[in-house]
Amino acid sequence: METILNSYMLKKIGRITSYILHPMVVSSFTFWFIIYKTGLSLENPNLIFFLSFFFSTALPIITILSFIRMNLVKDLDASSRSERLLPMALGALFFLVGFIVLRRLDSPTIIQGIMFCGIVNTIIVWLITKYWKISVHTVSITSGIVIFWILGYKYIVPMSIILILTVFSRVITNSHTLSQTVVGALVGLTATYTQLVLLFI
Repeated sequence: METILNSYMLKKIGRITSYILHPMVVSSFTFWFIIYKTGLSLENPNLIFFLSFFFSTALPIITILSFIRMNLVKDLDASSRSERLLPMALGALFFLVGFIVLRRLDSPTIIQGIMFCGIVNTIIVWLITKYWKISVHTVSITSGIVIFWILGYKYIVPMSIILILTVFSRVITNSHTLSQTVVGALVGLTATYTQLVLLFI
């Protein structure tokens, strides 16, 4: 009985952690922090944040909720591999439109770069997901870690803890295997770093 209760508690903690470290939460926090807390000189920070939030987070959430109502996906995570393909394809489109809009507004290069990474990373994950269920959570977390690292926020211990918590939450809830979380982390790390360094930094 104690073992069952411990397992239940661990899974509950894992689910809560998964929602706290959800890719859309991570994306919103990343844009918010960079726009308001890093000293960027912006004439219209509220507009830039709104557009970043709208295309990277609000539209995907609206899409997923609509798909849930239409029984196209079961939950916010789109837990089934096959269910993830259409939301991801639309997510890449949202990032593309957001990138174009932010570029037209001559927003800071790093903001454009993050939106561009959203396009490419989503396409990479979509291609992998056609054949194998990769962890979007760890892709998102390591992408955020790379972005903050490049900006000079090199906090190895807290960043490592956040990554470990993400892996734990996905594995303990049976959302992913350990290998799926590790591959997701590697994709987020290498793809984001390569794009930002080669094209935007």
